[in-house]
Amino acid sequence: MLKPHSPQVFTATLAEARRLHQAGEFQRARLLYQDLASRHPAEPGPKLLLAELDMRDGRLATARRRLAALVEEFPADRNMRLALAGVAEELADMETAIGLYRKDVEELPNDPVAMSRLATVLRIGGKMDEAKSLFRRLIDGWPESSGGYVGLAATDSSALTDKDISKIEALAATPSVSLPERIQLLFALGEIRERQKSHDDAFAAFASGNRLRRENLGVSFLDPIAQAILPKSDEPQTTVEEAERRLREFLGGIRQMFSAQYLSYFGGGGLATNAPIFIVGMPRSGSTLLEQILSSHPKVTGLGETKALSTTFKNLMPTSRAAMTEEFKRTFYRRVGEAYLEALRERGWSGQDRVIDKMLGNYANVGIIHLAFPNAVIINSMRDPVDTCFSCFRQTFKDRNEMTYDLGAVGRQYVLYREMIAHWDTVLPGRVHHVQHEAILADPETEIRKLVALCGLEWNDACLRFYEADRPVRTASTTQVRKPLFKSSVARWKPYEKHLAPLFEALGPYAPSVSV
Repeated sequence: MLKPHSPQVFTATLAEARRLHQAGEFQRARLLYQDLASRHPAEPGPKLLLAELDMRDGRLATARRRLAALVEEFPADRNMRLALAGVAEELADMETAIGLYRKDVEELPNDPVAMSRLATVLRIGGKMDEAKSLFRRLIDGWPESSGGYVGLAATDSSALTDKDISKIEALAATPSVSLPERIQLLFALGEIRERQKSHDDAFAAFASGNRLRRENLGVSFLDPIAQAILPKSDEPQTTVEEAERRLREFLGGIRQMFSAQYLSYFGGGGLATNAPIFIVGMPRSGSTLLEQILSSHPKVTGLGETKALSTTFKNLMPTSRAAMTEEFKRTFYRRVGEAYLEALRERGWSGQDRVIDKMLGNYANVGIIHLAFPNAVIINSMRDPVDTCFSCFRQTFKDRNEMTYDLGAVGRQYVLYREMIAHWDTVLPGRVHHVQHEAILADPETEIRKLVALCGLEWNDACLRFYEADRPVRTASTTQVRKPLFKSSVARWKPYEKHLAPLFEALGPYAPSVSV
């Protein structure tokens, strides 16, 4: 073991490491933390900060091991327990996360934040009755706070009383209530009014929530634990207009780069495995249902949305044209594939059987997928264009997705997505499989059997009983996919038709024939 530093040197070195960490010089910070951890194994600080770097890098399994050792060594340290709970939650180990959050509530029974965390993870884990009970306790104990109302609305809006709904309206209209709370309350109110079939009032609530969100894109909706765990974006918060410009330029560059000639030139260098299944498309297109169906198969693991593919590709891209040698051509996409699979192991995949990556934005990365995994299945989740876009407008996302907060912008986003898919259909005909949400609703057994066969899986009846699966679901569809299929979401936009002219205009060729 290396010789310990003096207290003064330890303090100064840790301060320098933290400075580098905060400045984004993560590799230099990591080296200092590692040196301090080796010299001072009884000091928790450097180890905890190493775990934070692991989280930022997406190495969640490594962070979990590091944090589990720290919690065992320092069981009374609440911050370490919460960090471990957050990582476990991200890794879909809901049993561990729920146990740790329960302990937190036991120690702090009068802390609404602790109770809200537990209630939320119970909902994600499918324990709806207990989640509803906790959200009700939050409402009764802290009636001036939004958390209980928003959580109960997301879990079961029918459990809200008239008194609760009146309070939601009052809080949403109170300027002293924080912006994130007001925005979430407005979206919850929209859902409530829709259930009551008061569609004009529902649209007004959704429109107000979206306006506030558009005007405050820098506001974070992430729990502080999640902010520490989730990999950070390199892009600053922006305006809706700037997000649209970036997306248009990005997709244009992808189409230019991944031409038929490029795909032919780099073809043949990927991995033969068919382990990954990619689900791509627009948000709110039925993708969570597809993942839930396939993940119900005993030989499939669903990881939800991961940034592993784009991150791996960026990290391995050479920084100069001189590096693009014949060796680069021969090995690059194989190395991308290997690094990507390792990243999925860090996200909780055992390395056995099949694994689903539901990062919808990978519709832009079909070329990378094809070259790295020529035998991987790529599924484009499709739903009626207006239902897709309006469902996005009805949903507040925790971060990014700036274009979904404006009807015109989300319509143009949809058109850009379809243009990108059309490009892949041209340069890689038949490579992307298009699965229509409405077809599954109309004839579930036939279409689910087709989906399972498409992925090269043997049939298993559990895929028809997907709603019984106890896997965690972290998207806005967490409640819906725990129920048998229902058709009420088809043409859900119809009662709002008179409000949707900006969306119809933006959708262009994908707009319905309506009179507005």
